[in-house]
Amino acid sequence: MSFDFDPAYSVVIVDPAEAMGPVLKRMLSEIGIGQIDVLNNPIDAVARLNQGPTHLLIFDWMAEPVGGADFLRMVRADTGAASVPTMVVTADPRPDPFLEASEAGISGYAIAPFSLATLQQKVSLLAASA
Repeated sequence: MSFDFDPAYSVVIVDPAEAMGPVLKRMLSEIGIGQIDVLNNPIDAVARLNQGPTHLLIFDWMAEPVGGADFLRMVRADTGAASVPTMVVTADPRPDPFLEASEAGISGYAIAPFSLATLQQKVSLLAASA
């Protein structure tokens, strides 16, 4: 499934380790997303989610210092960001993080490394269902 992204489609990437943010930003730009913010601090990310429209939040479930479950609780507890679709990206192939993230209410999931086509498919599905 391919989705034509509106130039106003906005994605926030939270990357405390500063490892995946630049790569994801480049890949998202290649599929037509023009507004991409990469933040390293989860607290700053919650503040950013309240500043303006965000269509998708992408973060690493295993990131430190705030783990995925705690970060998602922060996002969902904040009324301005409670309904933003969330996509978890992780390099951990074990099913445990996926199950925990699913139970916490994430919208999508990708195990790295993944191709541009895979990312496009996953993000397009989330965008089309919003």
